[in-house]
Amino acid sequence: MPPVVAQAEARLQAGLAAADEGHLDRARAEFDGAIDLLLAHPGGAFADPRVAEAYRRILDTVHIREIEMLAAGDGFTETGTEPASIDSVASLPVGEAPASPETLARAVAAVESETLDLPVELNEPVLSCIDLYQGRLRPWFETALSRGQQYLPHIREVFAEEGIPRDLAYVALVESAFKTTAYSRAKAKGVWQFISATGKRYGLAVDWWVDERSDPEKATRAAARYLKDLHGLFGDWNLALAGYNAGEGKVLRAIRRYKTDDFWELRKTRGLRRETKNYVPLIHAAVVLAKAPQRYGFTVTPDERPDFERVPIEGAIDLRVIAECAGEPVEGIRALNPELRRLATPADRTFSLRVPAGRAQAVAACVADLPLEKRVNFRKHVVRRGQTFASIARANGTTARDVAEANNLPLQKRLRPGTEMIIPIPAKPRVTQARREAAEEAPEGRGRVRYRIQPGDTLGSIAAQYGTTVRDLQTSNHLRGSWIAAGDVLTIHTGAPQD
Repeated sequence: MPPVVAQAEARLQAGLAAADEGHLDRARAEFDGAIDLLLAHPGGAFADPRVAEAYRRILDTVHIREIEMLAAGDGFTETGTEPASIDSVASLPVGEAPASPETLARAVAAVESETLDLPVELNEPVLSCIDLYQGRLRPWFETALSRGQQYLPHIREVFAEEGIPRDLAYVALVESAFKTTAYSRAKAKGVWQFISATGKRYGLAVDWWVDERSDPEKATRAAARYLKDLHGLFGDWNLALAGYNAGEGKVLRAIRRYKTDDFWELRKTRGLRRETKNYVPLIHAAVVLAKAPQRYGFTVTPDERPDFERVPIEGAIDLRVIAECAGEPVEGIRALNPELRRLATPADRTFSLRVPAGRAQAVAACVADLPLEKRVNFRKHVVRRGQTFASIARANGTTARDVAEANNLPLQKRLRPGTEMIIPIPAKPRVTQARREAAEEAPEGRGRVRYRIQPGDTLGSIAAQYGTTVRDLQTSNHLRGSWIAAGDVLTIHTGAPQD
């Protein structure tokens, strides 16, 4: 292998590693450096077949990764979620067989030896849940309890301030396994699994930019107040928990219909769904085991949340840029700020961003010096008479849904002239200097390159990548429509004027 190929490969791998950490500028610099090395080889990249093969392979790899980076490059792509544990855990069979004497004896000993501030029942459904946690759910329970250690001190403190049992902290274990990204079939989100309406009722902001249901601090305060209100309504913690799961209206209707306010009696009726019937005993069992995990053979390895500082960020800044400023992987910044729905801070307010301890001053100084092109691309627009979400979106190259959501407006709303709106603008890819030089060095001649279509490519993405237009691609390749197939080869004339 020629030394230049090894050097280019090393820079390629460094670029891929930087891209994985969200350091996009560093990644692009490494990618450009890898291609520059091959183009600077005596005689050009195509003088030696081994260098030419490496050039084509590295160029293809860079192209694919740049497309991936572009897909999330505008800062407006919504962050992902994962299934909430409540959807699967609460649907498991509970109380269908008597618990073993050993389970009962151990549970009694655990309750007697621990200080509990939530009255715990040791009846058949609860003992069945204890067996469930020790059996098929053992790995899940152990992992969830370990994850929860970073949140439990704060939860207990807030619950004590609100005057509710601190052991209700384990509601979050059953709801979400303490995952800030948990999202259920019922469209509930976060550690405490609030639906949007209830979250807003208890002061949690839910808009296009942020979803405070995923903020473990703010959502914990909201959960404490909601549980406190439910207890005030029902006068009983079991019914309050059932209301937290099913909604207070359903529980009230079941009480009226079956003329009992004893949850365990209601559990025997058809007034509650199976999930709600299982939910309360699952929490009782979680309290018993979580208060004495060693007694049940659980190994709790706490997940520690990194220490952080806050820095005020005004306007929309890409989190990957902030990660560069902080010298941290972007996933670390995202993990500290799970309430951010986009890969950016909000455009319409000052956001108190968490950054690793000791980095706030550096981040603030770095952000203050950012050039405009480093900021998330959006613009303000004042609605004119007759404009709709669709017409505004078409004029700005985005979608009507994104325009509506960015401004926290229903898509069906009629727009009033004079309304000021935020318009998210999709990022425009750039053609790197190395890519331009690559086109010039290609065997087809200066300004023309042969490109093999990759899975997921469209005429639009290829045109944008090479600084040409869809129309020119169609003309150059005698295409009647926009359909293309992976593996086919296109002739691309680079540097064509943009539409």
